[in-house]
Amino acid sequence: MADLLRRFGRRLRWAMVGGGTDSIIGETHRFAARLDGRYDLVAGCLPVDPEIARESAALTLIAPERVYTDYRDMAAAEAARDNGVEVVTICTPPDLHAPIARLFLEHGIDVICEKPMTATAAEARDLAQAVAASDGLFVLTHCYTGYPMVRQARAMVAAGEIGDVRLVESDFVNGAFLIEEPDPARKHWRFRPEVAGVGSMLGEIGSHAHNIACFVTGRPVTEVSASLKTYVQGRATYDDAQLLWRLDGGIQGRCWQSFVAAGNEHGLAFRIYGTRGGLSWHQEDPEGLWHRTPDAAARRLTRSRDDVSPAAERASRIRQGHPEGYFAAFANLYRDFADALMARALGEDPAPHLAELPTAADGVATIALIEATLASHDAGGVWTPVPQA
Repeated sequence: MADLLRRFGRRLRWAMVGGGTDSIIGETHRFAARLDGRYDLVAGCLPVDPEIARESAALTLIAPERVYTDYRDMAAAEAARDNGVEVVTICTPPDLHAPIARLFLEHGIDVICEKPMTATAAEARDLAQAVAASDGLFVLTHCYTGYPMVRQARAMVAAGEIGDVRLVESDFVNGAFLIEEPDPARKHWRFRPEVAGVGSMLGEIGSHAHNIACFVTGRPVTEVSASLKTYVQGRATYDDAQLLWRLDGGIQGRCWQSFVAAGNEHGLAFRIYGTRGGLSWHQEDPEGLWHRTPDAAARRLTRSRDDVSPAAERASRIRQGHPEGYFAAFANLYRDFADALMARALGEDPAPHLAELPTAADGVATIALIEATLASHDAGGVWTPVPQA
């Protein structure tokens, strides 16, 4: 809330690990952090390459003395400064998330972490324990939960507006990767099994499909039956996944994840059906949430109207009819987290500001699902339990 910033009296001192000019997602994080004026980027260990690090720092106006090429040096140096960073964003490949996050938490610096949270379930559980044992706050950037109408869907399900949930479908199917990069040095981590395994797609895009289904329904996936395939010649990781899910409470689920749905630009969507109606949402048309019931015409709910939930209203920034989009949704996570940090610093309860944010527990759930999915596929698609925290 704007009053928190006024009472806190300044912007949060913020740093990044990863996210330099050679990063796909780094500038998105900077846009999101800038939108509400709650963060100042004052330090960075952007890429490990010194030349790119200096270039990235110059473009982001980081002072030369606060440009680092080793995150361990940055954590120690910033923790020792009177004006050291208070919060750090981690934008590295997932195999580095756990050691970086643990180190900054140990130095009293709060963490914003890219997804998937880690490369393995063991790392995810260890990191969640480190978060719980620290005094720090942690958020996982499942950015699509920041959309107003996704938060509206969550509120409607929780209020029983579609009855008891029976069926869930969640997809993330795009066609952006129909040809394999021939140069190993240029490959993104999503296609490098040494970083996140042969199932890296399940974390890179599948984590969003899983998280959004659980976020909206409020139910975890408890079992999975999986069929995975690699279509592109020369690719060492899976590029298509057909999953059946069972969610807590007897809910049936289905999830399709793909990099090879030729012609699709993005492809994140969900459909949820209960005993009294259903909800559907598509990320490429994010302003509307469809609500369908058996005895009335379908209605398209839109944000910034009087009949939306408080969570959806808070996530809406501009008047109805003016599209907000991806950056604003991503920025909602940054704003909510900043408000939690400022509230805590002012001696207030940060919990209300964290209520809609993805947690370390969500990260553990996704990595547990990925490992169960791979086990199911390797066993011929048998139903495989997903360990619960």
